[in-house]
Amino acid sequence: MEIRPLDLHSPDETEVWYAAMRAAAGADRVAPVVVERDALLTSLRSNAANPNYDRRGYGAWQGRECVGTALIDLPRRENTHLAEVEICVPPQARHRGVGQALFARLRETARQEGRTVIAAEVNAAGVGPHTLSASPGGRFALACGFASKHSELRLVLDVPVPEAQLTQLTEKVRRRAGEYDVTGWTGIPPLEVLEPFAHLHTLMDADVPSGELTRTPVVYDGERVLHIQQRLIEQGYGLVTTLVRDTQGDPVAYTTMFVMGGPNREVLQDNTFVLRAHRGRGLGTLAKLANLSLLAEHFPQAAHVHTWTAEGLSLINI
Repeated sequence: MEIRPLDLHSPDETEVWYAAMRAAAGADRVAPVVVERDALLTSLRSNAANPNYDRRGYGAWQGRECVGTALIDLPRRENTHLAEVEICVPPQARHRGVGQALFARLRETARQEGRTVIAAEVNAAGVGPHTLSASPGGRFALACGFASKHSELRLVLDVPVPEAQLTQLTEKVRRRAGEYDVTGWTGIPPLEVLEPFAHLHTLMDADVPSGELTRTPVVYDGERVLHIQQRLIEQGYGLVTTLVRDTQGDPVAYTTMFVMGGPNREVLQDNTFVLRAHRGRGLGTLAKLANLSLLAEHFPQAAHVHTWTAEGLSLINI
């Protein structure tokens, strides 16, 4: 077995590599969310232009057969002590040491880059302290020396939500919220709200639960937000965003969804954030309801919205 960096200039190799990754990532999961081929390969091929992450792909090969894949994300700005990894082994290639070999390569790369903590997410069915040990991926992570530090629940919403139901819910929440303005868009944000929108991202990153994982909150400005969202669009994602402003016109809440490209009908619910002084009035719900209406209007092919709420990150010191 040979572990080597993915040759992004070889169409044949990237096709086989992605097929192995997708087969592994979707195995034994209910309604799996797997990154689209073009999105993933575009992200890797444009790595040099990404100021935030150094992203590298590896494959485990037996002849021309790809028996496992791996990704490592190395933050370039904040949190340069971290290496974030993902290992995928198709079911037919498991229990042959493929995952361990890939992890050894990623761990060595992390050490060479001066990283002291490796973080990974594990998809595991169930709730409670024994969920990790009851899943194949969880048992593999534990065997590699990882410890569970943060858990999230994945929730799935069938869409579109009937328009009458959205209207009824919106009217109810608006009575509770009071005087706020709701504005939505698809694609990149309007330039006139870019800087305050970026400031909300900074506050959101400082507020998001991360368990026991030590990390520095990311500071966003308009240029950084614009660059990130432009990269997502280049990778084939559709962006749906709603911003809530108070009576002075100041942004106080937002929510964003990423619509996966290609034939995929899945939607990823990204951040929803409300300023502390404006919480308890249903503004997060108000923003999400408006976003669901935008989603139905602009992306009628969408079938499910997936969201994660803190209840997985694992980490290991190296």
